[in-house]
Amino acid sequence: MKSLKPISRITIALCTLALMSAYFVPLWQILMWAPQYPEGLEMKIWIDTISGDVKIISALNHYIGMKHIEVEMFPEFGYMKYIVGFIIAFGLLTALINKRFMLVSYIGLFVVTGIAALVDFYLWGYDYGHNLNPDAPIIIPGLSYQPPLIGTKVLLNFTAFSGPDIGGWIFMLVAIVFIGVLVYEIKIDKKVAAILVFPLAGLLMSCSTEPVPLEYGKDICYTCKMKLMDNKFGAELVTNKGKIYKFDDLNCMLDYYNANEAEHGNYAHKLVIDFARPGTFIEASNSYYLRADEIKSPMASQIAAFENYDLMEESKKKWDGIYLSWGEVVTEFK
Repeated sequence: MKSLKPISRITIALCTLALMSAYFVPLWQILMWAPQYPEGLEMKIWIDTISGDVKIISALNHYIGMKHIEVEMFPEFGYMKYIVGFIIAFGLLTALINKRFMLVSYIGLFVVTGIAALVDFYLWGYDYGHNLNPDAPIIIPGLSYQPPLIGTKVLLNFTAFSGPDIGGWIFMLVAIVFIGVLVYEIKIDKKVAAILVFPLAGLLMSCSTEPVPLEYGKDICYTCKMKLMDNKFGAELVTNKGKIYKFDDLNCMLDYYNANEAEHGNYAHKLVIDFARPGTFIEASNSYYLRADEIKSPMASQIAAFENYDLMEESKKKWDGIYLSWGEVVTEFK
């Protein structure tokens, strides 16, 4: 059984001690935005409690039949501190025993614990979003309100984000460092090490500014509150802070876009669906637009977006339509 190098033992010990921060900082966060709450609402999940705008979020959720959020509904708070304590103790033991198999076991413990935590959170979210009060003031048949596991999701007129907070990021960073230590210990080829490490690092560093595919038959338009149904149409705005707004038609997006001109410089993506490739996003400002009576869009904008100019021209001739640039389309709906 091979021993660890001194630098590896020191790194393992220091990173393990860093996990003690989990007792003092939030591990996870859920953020929510809506027109009536432009500054957003937040809920912080700690090792043994929750904090933030919990009462406001619970009151809002009550209208659609969701349970009030209470600390008592999370039995995990009763034993999470012991699980974290065990992980810390195992890490220090790994540095003390000074054997490579202990490092492999420690990484395995991280992976298993992380997967278990995500599964547990998903199951809670599923129950919370599906087990609704049938006597709630607002009932939309067939609609559930399960919060996102990781990332952003539109729930009625709210955009919800779920992701790691300070403590969660520390755990992820420590896990990546441990994998790096293992790579260093077994001295595998640098290219192989890159294949193993960089995807994980990319996952850690990735911000939630990436577009989220439209889920037709499920997603709700942020403006008109209608369910997205036609995959030849649709749009999405993604802010630099990761907020995502989904729309079923171009005019719905532009109603919101033009009403919030102060935010025009704060969008990471302005996306529309390519009419020629249903369900495929293209950048709105670089697209070609066609207005024609034959274009039956969900909210009657009668406008289709194309990435390919020649395809737009073919449809223009076929339907005797009018070509519009992005700037003209924006002006059209002001």
